[in-house]
Amino acid sequence: MTWSRRRKRWTWIALGTLASLGLLLLAFVLVLHFTAPAPPGNAPEVAAKAIPSDWVEAPAVQPAPEESATPFARATWQSTGALALTADGRSFGEETYELSVSVDGAVLKSSGRFWFKILLATMDVPFQQRWEGGADLEPMLYTLHMDAPFGQGQDVAGALDGDRFAVRRNRVETSVSIAPERAIILGTFSTYALVPLLFAERQQEGAASFDVLLFGGPPGAAAAADGGGLPTIVVERAGTATARAGDLLIEFDAYKIRSPFGDSLLYAKGREFLALTAGTADRPLLVYRSDYFPQGFIVVDTQNATGALPAS
Repeated sequence: MTWSRRRKRWTWIALGTLASLGLLLLAFVLVLHFTAPAPPGNAPEVAAKAIPSDWVEAPAVQPAPEESATPFARATWQSTGALALTADGRSFGEETYELSVSVDGAVLKSSGRFWFKILLATMDVPFQQRWEGGADLEPMLYTLHMDAPFGQGQDVAGALDGDRFAVRRNRVETSVSIAPERAIILGTFSTYALVPLLFAERQQEGAASFDVLLFGGPPGAAAAADGGGLPTIVVERAGTATARAGDLLIEFDAYKIRSPFGDSLLYAKGREFLALTAGTADRPLLVYRSDYFPQGFIVVDTQNATGALPAS
């Protein structure tokens, strides 16, 4: 066989291989496209909100928690919020929620979506979530429905039954023993809106410990909610932080959250959850209220608080 024939033969082999790879890549992208769930079409819209005037004025002196006859968590109150989710400076999701609190209990409803890119396709993972708490904000009911391609979706339903929390996850039923007065459910990011309320109810000398039923957390972490021992988090008041949003300076309440999965810093204003930051300065995870801060905000000063939330 002459050199020219051998070269022609290898050329056809190379072209055939590239064509096969191209067809495989095209098939893979089409599978991703047609198995990816559609973005939620009924997610509630939350309009941009003006910063309340009392957030930027000198706050009135409030009684210490132990002197207050009724923690603010017990007062009738309703809040709606929109969250922007970012990691490493890139947006990866959004969530809207509605939180209703009364002397009889509380209800948190949320919906949203995560998104991520695989090759040439962007995957949308929509979800809906509901949490219900009793008169002492103990978890009574939790549901989470999350769509994902390749059969990786989640259907979770849990309910309190005495001193056990029964969970059905994708048709698999388990239950775990809990102390309802110590338990907290962490699912999607809107469940962190419950932390300031629960802290007001449970804190002693500026700290509160919670046993966590974890749904939608780090890979493998949710298994602890399905029959294993529950992880514990500790929430501590961490002073205050001054943030700049446009031309406004706002003093936030800061809470440090210590957990087996890493520490985080939560910002609030009274009952209102405003932001959560975790990770490192090089690889931050940032969740913030986009209805109040569509352009994000910058922490410019801290008093006994650690961490800072940069503008988005």
